[in-house]
Amino acid sequence: MNETFLKELDDLYIRYGYEPRKSKATRVYLFTKSIYNGADIVKTGTDEEAMELRNQYASSGYAVKVRDFKNINEAEDFLFKDFFKADGVIQSLKRRYETFVGKLMYNLPENAKYQYIRSSYEYTNYKFDQDDTKTITISADDDKNALVSKITKQLNEHIGPLLIILEAAAGYGKTCTAYEILNEFISIPSSKLPFFTELSRDRKASIFKHILAFEIEEQFSNRVDSNVVIHQIKKGRIPLIIDGFDELISKDFSFSSNQFEQVENMLSTIVDLLTDNAKVIITSRKTAIFNSEEFHNWMIDRNIDYTLSKVTISEPSIENWLPKQRLEIVQSNNFPVEQIANPVLLTYLRYVKIEELKQMGVAGKSIVDRYFDFLLVREQTRQGLLIEPETQLRIFRKLVRLLTEWDVKAESKEFIKDLILDYNKTILEETKKKYTPDKRPRTDQLADILSNHAFLDRKEKGMIGIVNEFVLGTLIGENLIMGKYLQYSKTFYEKISQTFALLAIQAFQVQPKENKEKLWQVFNDYAFPFDPQFYFKIDVDFKNEIIRNYKQAVLDDFALHTYSFTKKGQFESAIFTACTFTNCEFSFEAFIRSSFVNCRFYNCHLVDTGIAYSDSYFTIFGCTGDNGFVQKIFDCEEVKPDENVNIEKEILDLYFKKGSFKPRHRQLSQIKNELSEYDNKAVSRALHKLEAESFIQLNGDLSFLTRQGISYYNDKYRNS
Repeated sequence: MNETFLKELDDLYIRYGYEPRKSKATRVYLFTKSIYNGADIVKTGTDEEAMELRNQYASSGYAVKVRDFKNINEAEDFLFKDFFKADGVIQSLKRRYETFVGKLMYNLPENAKYQYIRSSYEYTNYKFDQDDTKTITISADDDKNALVSKITKQLNEHIGPLLIILEAAAGYGKTCTAYEILNEFISIPSSKLPFFTELSRDRKASIFKHILAFEIEEQFSNRVDSNVVIHQIKKGRIPLIIDGFDELISKDFSFSSNQFEQVENMLSTIVDLLTDNAKVIITSRKTAIFNSEEFHNWMIDRNIDYTLSKVTISEPSIENWLPKQRLEIVQSNNFPVEQIANPVLLTYLRYVKIEELKQMGVAGKSIVDRYFDFLLVREQTRQGLLIEPETQLRIFRKLVRLLTEWDVKAESKEFIKDLILDYNKTILEETKKKYTPDKRPRTDQLADILSNHAFLDRKEKGMIGIVNEFVLGTLIGENLIMGKYLQYSKTFYEKISQTFALLAIQAFQVQPKENKEKLWQVFNDYAFPFDPQFYFKIDVDFKNEIIRNYKQAVLDDFALHTYSFTKKGQFESAIFTACTFTNCEFSFEAFIRSSFVNCRFYNCHLVDTGIAYSDSYFTIFGCTGDNGFVQKIFDCEEVKPDENVNIEKEILDLYFKKGSFKPRHRQLSQIKNELSEYDNKAVSRALHKLEAESFIQLNGDLSFLTRQGISYYNDKYRNS
């Protein structure tokens, strides 16, 4: 018998907790770590010897099995199936999926039937030894590239380590998509067994490795050592799905170069798994982390031969959510379309009675009000709760105020119950009087009823929190515009994190105009310590105009339609990255030492004010357009070359660490900053030329040297 095979066999059985026993030529492995005493006899010698050993161990009280493996892979497959009890785990995962779906449907009309609604998405595939890295947009109607099936296929067929980053704005379906991937994966016959975990904001990144080990033990019921699970993750037998990566970032996180260390621990634990044939999916809200050169270069430095797929789910489309009949009602009934582009509301409108849908276009309550009324009135019936909807809202606004001030999303059920009891004593006492004496609950019983309210949901490990981010964001926004935070603290604006503020902004996208105005006013009346991007967002989303001046702002990934950039000196040292401008007009004088990095301009125009272009206004790097807009800027002013400096070489040098032959990813915005001593327009033109000649490739703000570019640099600059 091959010695290598025997060594691998010993290592395998030891990994699963067996003890090797010496015999003649036949391998014997004993398992004595539970009430079960088993002996595996592996035919590595003669059949006679195997039978002799079988009888010997059976007579000593062992449950004996004789195995005959052709190779180590067959042995690994057998032990994996035997130990992990795949059928039981799959059934448990199916129940978990069904529980998740049940929670989604719980707050919907009775006739509701769950259906996952597809959204359009952007897809980028990075293979760091290849040059072709492009982002493509895939429609929700593209059956061939349906997101869930595409990712499931990757998990099953991709050879080598694979990291999939699934990102979206709050409420756009990250968790739903993660569960659909899980469900489709376990519905297909496979020798693989997925591991699924949801992370919580209340956990700490510093102990992420321990969190992962704990979750492993939970899912596999301590049947196998966590080290075995880790090994099988690396082998690819256990695809790992981690939902809510961003939840581990407990405080405001506006990414910059010196903040990468805040997430490095989490990423290290994940990336350490990316060996052999591992498959890992992480979901996260849209963040600059995964588009940064720090992340990509950090990954390069790990020297891992892996593939990275990044998926960005787009805003939901009404057409994808509503059947034809309902869509026609919406379109023909003066329906406030801008109030429903939210998955929670779209799901509600998908299943609400047709008669009620027809009435929703009538002036009066907003769609949000109607949805909340539906939940609160139904709760009165479901729990026999004699508390009016508006009073229920008061109770939960108080609860949300406390949670946001403490910067947590969930607490223990007992603690939530105590908060409801302590902060609503008058309401609860008055409510008791509404019941007949024979049905009158105690005050603590009322608090317990409210702790089982439809606005609350079990999160994990006995914790409960607000049912979804839309409801949470709505209640945060209502507290803000009603002055509830101010009522209890004059410095409330110091206690609310930007993360929670953004939930309010996202939820209020579907509010009537007057409510948007009120929320916008709150954020302008008080000194919230938020970054310029936050204020740019609320101006664009709520006022539909650019109001304030922006100094040193980094404005990333905005889609701006029909805006006028003409106010003198409005943007100073500002950087626009990966933004899309459609039907916009630009005046040079609106900008001071600003730049556009990898932006797209569609049907945009320069306003002729008689002022000549100068790069003291703005410069462009790696931008495209459809009507010659970009070229017009290039043509505005002749570049006077500096004979004392080779800009092209200066740029290419930045892709290499000193003494290193391995190129690095660079953000164009960082290159601009590092070469600020040189003529901006010369830098911009040099970058444009390098891209046109396929020496560098751009993807968003990120850029990297192609193999052709590496050869060009080595031949022209390094070797010379």
